Amino acid sequence: MKIGYVMQEGGPDVRQRPLTGPANHVLKVYQELQGLGHNLRFLARYDGRIWKSTDLEKFEPVLVKHYDQGWRRQVERGVRGVQARLKFPYINWFESQRFAEAICQELGDRDLLYERLFWMSYGPGLAADRLGIPLVFEINNGDFITELERLGVAPKGLQRWLAIQIMRRAVGRAVHVVATGDGHRKRFIEWWGVDPCRVTTVENGSDIANLLRRDQLRAFQAEASPDEPVTLVFVGAFEPWHGILILLPAFASVVSQYPNVRLVLIGSGTQQAQIVECIRQLGLQDRVELTGQLNITQVAQRLAQADIGVAPYCGWMEFSGLKLFDYKSAGLATVASGQDGQPATLHHGVSGWIVPPCNEAVLAGALIKLVGDRELVRRIGRAARLEAEEHHTWRHTAEQLDLIFIEVKHE
Repeated sequence: MKIGYVMQEGGPDVRQRPLTGPANHVLKVYQELQGLGHNLRFLARYDGRIWKSTDLEKFEPVLVKHYDQGWRRQVERGVRGVQARLKFPYINWFESQRFAEAICQELGDRDLLYERLFWMSYGPGLAADRLGIPLVFEINNGDFITELERLGVAPKGLQRWLAIQIMRRAVGRAVHVVATGDGHRKRFIEWWGVDPCRVTTVENGSDIANLLRRDQLRAFQAEASPDEPVTLVFVGAFEPWHGILILLPAFASVVSQYPNVRLVLIGSGTQQAQIVECIRQLGLQDRVELTGQLNITQVAQRLAQADIGVAPYCGWMEFSGLKLFDYKSAGLATVASGQDGQPATLHHGVSGWIVPPCNEAVLAGALIKLVGDRELVRRIGRAARLEAEEHHTWRHTAEQLDLIFIEVKHE
């Protein structure tokens, strides 16, 4: 099948190395779909320009003939000037029309468009209508407004109303929607009134299962000496909803009972300075290591040296992040926030340990229990790894998408 993978607004930049987690998601899905025999082309808007690629290694800028030159360009500049002076509501018109034209120009032979959907992105829907081909969305956020409010940039008044109407129409153009987690799926259906039959959860994959063999993982090795430290690890962004400032005092409670324990924090983000200060105030400088950003091979090496993975999400609607699949693939006993059946990928007490979000005391109790029972940690880690080998590879993710695409094309 000929597939156009498109991102109009806000997509992760797959040109930059090392890749972020979301950018790695795009790359792996793209490569695995190619591995299944599909013919893919990529089109995305970065820094105000449109770029194309066939392999996500080499990128070329796209000249959109009808919009980047001639009278249309002059009209656009004039309208933008008036809009800025009079402060008219923003409807993303020119960007969407230009991107739609770029799709028709560069991807006119495609059987299907697969869009990683973002706020105020409707160019791919326009192009799908013009080309008469199906559009499938991938959503990594089921509730855009709440996220924009958390970031302090949510639209208000008439701008908010217009933006929601535009998004509602954009959503209506998709023949199917792929959600990367059950929480996103639920919120998306609630927000936009979409038929649940049109929305399918396809979870992320992990590179770790392929990068690490079982015999490299602590869960599959000989039982450790009681004198050997228990290592906890966090991988991800240092942002408020990841709950690191809840994790640190909980970890301090663990240290008070089990001094032979350490915590590795892998990543960076807006809370970096607060995290460093919290570590100092709690006197954990000798127990907590901050590695900074690491590439996926380096992450794999650090996970192979750990025992317990932590995902203390707080104030977030989705509890199934990439880190859970990486932890499971590395054979870690994962302690993760969850509620209402989430995260579906963990079975409490079997392949992970689920705690209520934002609850420092319960999180500390769970960590204390696991640190004090190394055999339970090993048992959970082994079960998690076996599940990951079967269900959490990127090839498995691509195979699920393949089934959706085939059904959409037949319909």
